Amino acid sequence: MKLQRIRDLREDHDLTQFKMAELLGVKRTTYAMWELGDVDFPIEKVIFIAEYFKTNIQYLVGLTNDKNYFPHPTIISQKEIGRRLRAFRLSRGLTQKQMAISLGINQSSYAYYEYGTTGISTHKLFLLSNTFRVNLDELLK
Repeated sequence: MKLQRIRDLREDHDLTQFKMAELLGVKRTTYAMWELGDVDFPIEKVIFIAEYFKTNIQYLVGLTNDKNYFPHPTIISQKEIGRRLRAFRLSRGLTQKQMAISLGINQSSYAYYEYGTTGISTHKLFLLSNTFRVNLDELLK
């Protein structure tokens, strides 16, 4: 999942990939792969960037053009995310199997998301946000 807005913000602030990688505590090559979408950008790092540039996650992933800043969680609880996923799914009358199919994964993998035993990639969170028609912050809070 290419996150063009992260690159745009980095360039707008005259930061190099090396400097961004340094801020995020990773190698420049790792950061470059994230920025290009070759490797999924970890949600914790997306949150750090949103905080750093004082914007919101929805803007960074291209779900809105609204750059307004609001604080993001600094600690992501997989168990809490799993509880919210289950609640969103049940409120819409969907099964785990239907959710798994929409994400292109098997049902047991989706079940692990709901149990909070497996972290969810940024790309899958993006798809879930669209499926449930909620913003990422609602999934992550």
